[in-house]
Amino acid sequence: MPYKILIIGAHHEEIEAEIPNTAAALALAGCDVHILNPIGGWNWNTIQRMEGDGRARVIDAATKAATVLGCKKTIWDYPIAQCHRYQTEILDRMIDFLKHYNPDIVLIHWPLDMHADHRLIAHISRHAVDVTDDISMDTVTHLQYMTNKEVYAFQTGITQAYHFIPDVLVAADDNTMAIANKAIEQFNLAFSEEEINGWKWNVNAKTQYWGGIIGQPAEGLKFLGPQLPLEGFLLKKILGAKLLPSRLESFYYRSDFEL
Repeated sequence: MPYKILIIGAHHEEIEAEIPNTAAALALAGCDVHILNPIGGWNWNTIQRMEGDGRARVIDAATKAATVLGCKKTIWDYPIAQCHRYQTEILDRMIDFLKHYNPDIVLIHWPLDMHADHRLIAHISRHAVDVTDDISMDTVTHLQYMTNKEVYAFQTGITQAYHFIPDVLVAADDNTMAIANKAIEQFNLAFSEEEINGWKWNVNAKTQYWGGIIGQPAEGLKFLGPQLPLEGFLLKKILGAKLLPSRLESFYYRSDFEL
């Protein structure tokens, strides 16, 4: 059975435009990678200004982009401007998703972010990972859900996430970068060439920045627990030489993830 990786990104293009090399590397390593986007963005002004059914085009483009990365995708399409109104509903659905998918590794947003929906989904995701096992104890069908998943936070845009200090770096290479660019290009169904080039620039800027530590382009991840895997990191077992330590001082406050 392949390892299951759940990557939770707030809205439609989050993973494809932020950590596409990491998603592609995990898929290439034979993992079952599933991208969950609770927020859709249908009332985002950028989509509202599109001609025709911009929302449908964006969802179609996002689904195709995930496929290029080798990932499955689920979009719930909650409104970006009123996401806090649906906090409880999103939490309930995420717990149910975790129980049924039962991932080995979960990647979530870093909570210190300029975007309100990114912050909310970071908090909900961390809480859901913590409590799913407690809720599962009362059901016969989900007694195998375990708490010892590896949980990591990823970085969004360089002008969005702040105080992000990665613990590990996922090396990018020509193959994953080519896949990343092709995935981003799927959004030409809905967005302008200028916007798509901006997403490519963001991915390239981050990989080059963190690459300064290890001598090759890379994307950063922050280890969040839930406990130190003394027998070895599963992510290292999966990615092998592509996963490297960041050699930076590591810290975060649990309060950063409180709902």
